[in-house]
Amino acid sequence: MLICPHCGAPLVRKEKAFCCESGHSYDIAKAGYCNLLQTNKSGDHTGDSKEMVAARRQFLDQGYYEGLAKAMCQQIKQLTKDKEDIQFVDAGCGEGYYTRQMVQALHESGKLKESIGIDISKSATQYAAKRDPYTQYITGSAYHMPLEDHCADVICSLFAPTPEEEFLRVLKSDGVVVCAVPGEDHLWELKCAVYDKPYQNREEKYQLHGFQRIGRQKFTYRVHLDRPEDIRTLFAMTPYSHRTSKIGMARLEALRELDVTLSFVILVFSAEETE
Repeated sequence: MLICPHCGAPLVRKEKAFCCESGHSYDIAKAGYCNLLQTNKSGDHTGDSKEMVAARRQFLDQGYYEGLAKAMCQQIKQLTKDKEDIQFVDAGCGEGYYTRQMVQALHESGKLKESIGIDISKSATQYAAKRDPYTQYITGSAYHMPLEDHCADVICSLFAPTPEEEFLRVLKSDGVVVCAVPGEDHLWELKCAVYDKPYQNREEKYQLHGFQRIGRQKFTYRVHLDRPEDIRTLFAMTPYSHRTSKIGMARLEALRELDVTLSFVILVFSAEETE
């Protein structure tokens, strides 16, 4: 599925590098990922840091989001039950916690042909590649994926950007996009502890232009966080951490334990039919 980010020609693996017919070559790191991110200048946004990725991986490995991972695996298996030789893409895969489990489910069913995980963070793709033998992890942008046109049977996006035009370009005509987004009450108790006027998430806002929604599943449960570092990591995994006042951050730091609601909505989309 991979193409050269410089000229668009197909990439072929040759020992420890991906190469195209034009002579461009991209080394595959010892960890197994390949950097195909094209930047215009030094200092461009390069995603989560090594420390942020490590903290998130430690948090996820404790199983707080295991319910979402299992639900995603079930959705993927159901959506692909009548398909063979599935080509799978996780756009914005992060450290690969969900990618690894979804791909494992496809592999065990004997239906997986190829899987690609893409994230803008080199640290994230490095962590992901070390733990997933079935997926090629790529450092790259979800807005400019180094993938062939109409090559993917399934594109997943979990709490990540959903560039509609790029998804339409990469998705096969009979393919699906599966998104996981926060439910209305997601992290409600954490918001109440940090903010004077917390607000609920707007579930209805999650739409993909150029697609039609063909499935929706919501589930909610509560977990107990008994370590301050887990509370801080959970908060750092949200968009709120970038726009919280000093007072709010002080409230966060003061939390020692917390019972918190986790609420998720899984949405399934197919490309709209055109005349």
